[in-house]
Amino acid sequence: MEAIGSLIGGIGVFFVGLFLLSSGLKQMAGRRFRMQFARWLGTALRTGLAGFMAGFLSQSMPALSFITGSLVSAGLLPVQRGILLIFWANAGAGIMIVLAVLNIKLAVLFILGVSGLSFAFKRPRRMALVSQALFGGSMLFYGLIMLRAGAEPLAAMPWFKTMLMSHQSSYLYSFLIGALLTGLCQSSTAVSILAIALAQVGVFSLEQTMMIIYGTNVGSGAVTWLLGMTIRGTPKQLIMSQVFFNLITGAVFVLLFYLELFAGLPLVHALILHLHLPLEQKAAMVFLVFNWGGAVVMSLALMPFVGALARFWPATQEEEWSRTAFLRDDFGGAPELHLGLLVKEQARLMCRMPRYPAMLLEPAPDQAGTLDALNGSFKTVSGEINAQIEELVRQPLSHSGVDLLMILQNKQKLMEGLEALLYQFNQLCRQWSGSLRKTFEDSFVQSLDFLLNTLCETETSGDLTDAENFIHLTGNKGDVIQSIRAAYISRQDDLSASDRAMLLELTGVFERIVWTLGRIAGLQGAQKKLDG
Repeated sequence: MEAIGSLIGGIGVFFVGLFLLSSGLKQMAGRRFRMQFARWLGTALRTGLAGFMAGFLSQSMPALSFITGSLVSAGLLPVQRGILLIFWANAGAGIMIVLAVLNIKLAVLFILGVSGLSFAFKRPRRMALVSQALFGGSMLFYGLIMLRAGAEPLAAMPWFKTMLMSHQSSYLYSFLIGALLTGLCQSSTAVSILAIALAQVGVFSLEQTMMIIYGTNVGSGAVTWLLGMTIRGTPKQLIMSQVFFNLITGAVFVLLFYLELFAGLPLVHALILHLHLPLEQKAAMVFLVFNWGGAVVMSLALMPFVGALARFWPATQEEEWSRTAFLRDDFGGAPELHLGLLVKEQARLMCRMPRYPAMLLEPAPDQAGTLDALNGSFKTVSGEINAQIEELVRQPLSHSGVDLLMILQNKQKLMEGLEALLYQFNQLCRQWSGSLRKTFEDSFVQSLDFLLNTLCETETSGDLTDAENFIHLTGNKGDVIQSIRAAYISRQDDLSASDRAMLLELTGVFERIVWTLGRIAGLQGAQKKLDG
């Protein structure tokens, strides 16, 4: 039971670590940090080198695939570079077979303890997000260590040794054994080292060891696929790149093996035999040739491979909505130009607001998921806008530019408050009854749809009159809303007690929405006067 507990607990720790890591990286991914990170990994050579070192140090391609997926999801790494990093991480992991020993458990425990204390007590405070990411990453690795620990007693059982010794003449059986043991032990490196050790004492031939090594890599891909079944969007592309790296490379090398066996073509087996090395070192070279060969060939086919992954596992709706259209990282000595781009990005985000009432007027099948995606993407783009504003504050701007920047900053804060109210309004509306739904659709939701569309039109218009009209439209609505609310509540026969309570809450949120719209309208007017 302890082994089963380690397996189940390891899975739980793995996914909690993945969540903390992804969350921390997303919050760390400010514009300045992203610029520095992208500059450091600015070339394919540096990306490949970083992947090589990461694979060598981690010795866990499933874990590294999830971490790289988190980096891409956080906007720290483009998809193409992330996939290249994974390819060469496999090459780095292959070096360990030559060295044969590396136990990262102590390092993982040390990082887990230090980062956990820092994360829990928020000390140092400026490193809170870094400590969260480190704590999540170390938990992710520790989860895989727990999985491996739970599988080790299974590997020590008599049936396991019997399975190794039986069917020694079957190369396909050797391949399947390698894949199965990797699935149990969660480490293609460990199983390959075990196979090489058994080959050294005469249990396996070089040919059988080769097939076991090929099987371990395919098994590692299967483990990665199983762990990533619930992941969607661009992180899924990164995870599947590792899965296909193992499956495609494994299929090619198995085909080459059988071509040598039946057609007598001098390929990998012939190359290894010509090396003047002991048997165990020859077997280790098989692992190196597999991973290095796969990294080179897959890197050459990188662009069509990236395109295929994007077609089969496209970005989620939230990821699509989270992309900015006008913001740029490099100011290039022209901050006033970037100020104009910031105006366009803010207007683009504001014109997304009408989607909230549209979801109520035309309900979608997955309304809750769409609502959360809309809310999450708004926060992401708003964070980018705020980061751009912080960067522009440090730039030399004209007096009118400084005034415009202050208006944009204040308007962005009000937009964040408005979006939070719209999100709350939509969540409340998901709980309404039939009679209350009709009441709101005929009055409040239709009005909200009109106001938000007018807000968008005013934002994109260059006419000051439009802003003045919108200010008038949103002014003095408190008395009207209160009278409507009182009229509906007085109809005791039509509304239940729960509906009356819901009505009070909904109209209260609606009133705050209209008030916020009025504040934004005032800033729109000030902005248009400045532009004029």
